[in-house]
Amino acid sequence: MAGRRPDSSQRGAALLILMILLVTAAMTYVVSSLTPADVEAKRARQTNLALRQAREALLGYALRYRDDQIADGNLDRVYGYLPLPDLGSSRNNNTSCTEEGCDAANFSGNALYSTVVGRLPWRTLGLPPLRDGANECLWYAVSGSHQRQQRVSPMNADTLGHLDIVVADGTSALSSVLASAHDRPVAVIFSAGPPLTGQDRGTSAGDDVTQCGGNYDAANYLDPSTATALGGVTNYLAGTNNASAVTGDGDAANDPDSAKSLHLQGKVFQSGGNLLPTACTGSDCTLLANDTGLPVTGDMLFEMIRNSSSFRVDINSMLDRMTGCLRDKVAAGSGFVPKAITDYSPPADKSAGRVPDDTCYDDSTHPLGYYSHYSDLFFVAKAAAGDFTATIDGAAQSCPGVLVFANQRGATQSRYSASTRNSLANYLESSNLSSFRLTGTDFSGDSLLDRVSNGQTKEQDIVRCIPSGATLTEVESADLTAAEQLVDYDPATGTLTLGKEGITSYFYDVDDLYGCAWMAETRSIGSGFRSYFQFTFDTVGTNVGYTGFFYAAIDAESNVSLPCGMAGSHLGYSGDNDSTAPLAYPKLGIEFDQSRNSGFTGDSETSTNARRNDPCYASSCGGSNEYNTHAAIVYWGHESANATDLVDEPDYDDNVHGFPSTGSLAATRQPPKNPNASPGIEYINLRTGGQLHHVRVEVTPTRVTDAATPENSYTSLQTKVWIIPDGVTATNQIAAMENTTRPMSQLLTTTFQGTLLSDTAKIYDVAGAACVSGTCASGQTCGTDNVCYRQGLGKVRLGFTGSQRTNDQKVTITDIFTSWIP
Repeated sequence: MAGRRPDSSQRGAALLILMILLVTAAMTYVVSSLTPADVEAKRARQTNLALRQAREALLGYALRYRDDQIADGNLDRVYGYLPLPDLGSSRNNNTSCTEEGCDAANFSGNALYSTVVGRLPWRTLGLPPLRDGANECLWYAVSGSHQRQQRVSPMNADTLGHLDIVVADGTSALSSVLASAHDRPVAVIFSAGPPLTGQDRGTSAGDDVTQCGGNYDAANYLDPSTATALGGVTNYLAGTNNASAVTGDGDAANDPDSAKSLHLQGKVFQSGGNLLPTACTGSDCTLLANDTGLPVTGDMLFEMIRNSSSFRVDINSMLDRMTGCLRDKVAAGSGFVPKAITDYSPPADKSAGRVPDDTCYDDSTHPLGYYSHYSDLFFVAKAAAGDFTATIDGAAQSCPGVLVFANQRGATQSRYSASTRNSLANYLESSNLSSFRLTGTDFSGDSLLDRVSNGQTKEQDIVRCIPSGATLTEVESADLTAAEQLVDYDPATGTLTLGKEGITSYFYDVDDLYGCAWMAETRSIGSGFRSYFQFTFDTVGTNVGYTGFFYAAIDAESNVSLPCGMAGSHLGYSGDNDSTAPLAYPKLGIEFDQSRNSGFTGDSETSTNARRNDPCYASSCGGSNEYNTHAAIVYWGHESANATDLVDEPDYDDNVHGFPSTGSLAATRQPPKNPNASPGIEYINLRTGGQLHHVRVEVTPTRVTDAATPENSYTSLQTKVWIIPDGVTATNQIAAMENTTRPMSQLLTTTFQGTLLSDTAKIYDVAGAACVSGTCASGQTCGTDNVCYRQGLGKVRLGFTGSQRTNDQKVTITDIFTSWIP
């Protein structure tokens, strides 16, 4: 009909078209109104954003490197190495990543000290194909000192890069801007910018360039297009596609080796024979280069790596292992001799130098591979007579020797040549430096490597006391002679023996047949600990015993003296032997029990043949296995007498499975239940004489605080134990168990072939003295009942307990080590 108005859909379409026209017009106006300087600034912002994103990804790669390599089965890699560039799918030789954006594997022609340039391996770094303001994908050079395939050693924060940064400053040659060889980049990310005359960015015929296009000849992207234009400085190398060249020789006598010069400042012009960083005018003004780059330095890498808990666990585990090995050498009588330092003579009151090489803490021990990379940073001093008085963690300690980890460089320190590496002043700080140089004993420092943000300076020395006495201290039976004792630690071999032939209740008072051994030092539980050891029940005559042993973690504040429990089925963990202090709660034990003591009667709980509620596993009592032996997680039973469970003497039910039983206690603050069912207790054959067993223990605490009723605060303690007999088929799993620097969840890639125990328990805070005017000592909290409470198992001592009764027993325990998690 004439004059009919358009319907609503037509009106909507017309409105949409009008809006598109308006937006298009506005955009056209904005674009057309941008000046060349505006366009240049916009491109620069895009370039800068892409470069910084790439650098963060490279730093993240370095931060994950060791852990990713562990997952791939390369257990001995250290942090600091970087990926190779993407050299093109035809050259990468990377079978696990064949697409564009993958980093090269060990490509043909790669060699030690080879610096390599190519495209940024964005796929390997988990990035999209980053582009600069000219819409070109980014390029990347990795120094021959830090590439991941041909790995230079040592690799640490002092490892020099092979690259130099030079700039145009109005003279006829480019000049370096680096103040020190330690400022050299270990990698550079490039924005190639628009092509210059002579650069051919046509599509590669043999490579996958679906995303970035173009080709992999570095000279077609990185400048100058004429190799001699900048006095021989090029951002590319020799080799195929101008992608690689050896840039160092690894000879300390030549350090610092000549570095490969790179220009990163963007446009470089030539006028009148001079090189200019800004535009010029006139007929002789020529643009020679337009690459923009962003460097990655070694200090950047290790500032990031230092923040990694895993790296700090590695270094602190090295310190633990070295300290234990050196103190055992002193205890064994062999001692140790510091490694001599060229042009250094220690003062008369001490022998001093770098830590001596030793198989006890070399690359074959965990953390695997670290020693050869970090040995130059460890120093030892040993008193000629008497002890040093070292101040460690703010407390004075009497020490026959000290171990010092020199940490990262300070602002005035250099470690790039043979001469600088022989200078103590380039490693040690203040009083430690003075004490190494001069007569004196003023050693001091923190005992643990920590984050710089937690108050340590990056160069601060880490200091450990090398005490007198072995790493394990024996707690012997009061009524046995030295030759009859059931506990012996040999510091020369690091071997602990529990039990002895011929020392049984047929010839000795059964109450005397106990023995324990404890780590000499206590540690804060922090975020937990991971332990490893291996053991055998040896055949003694024709017998492998009928008792067992415990691996225990006890509360160091409740156990002020070194304790040991009762003989027989108490296994040195439970009960009171009337000579030593018993193991006071809170505590945690891993039990290895060779026989069954079924039920619990109450009237015989103080006997050495006490019933322990052991489960039935053998066919003789209705089970399906050959023996009644088991491994279990155990806590401490009742804290006071309990009629429901027939407990008259609470010290004697600590390893009774199932205690406290459900319903036996009504209070909120209940002790944890000793597991009496899987997965807290499991069958394991412990009656094969000479069979080697590997054990891994992980204890992970989580604090739960109750602000309203502080007495109800507790630590949720997760305990996991892996046990496996030695065997070829379990080699990879055993290797994982031995690596206490990492959790088994990260290391174990297949179903575990051995026995796995697990349990989680509430460890309530321990009651102490009454609050004084509503306050308590540091680290304690006043409860609503006006009693001070502290964290149970906040400070821990580790050790082993054992016993005998009617049968000979000999347990040999070796390779004992623990990593503590900060």
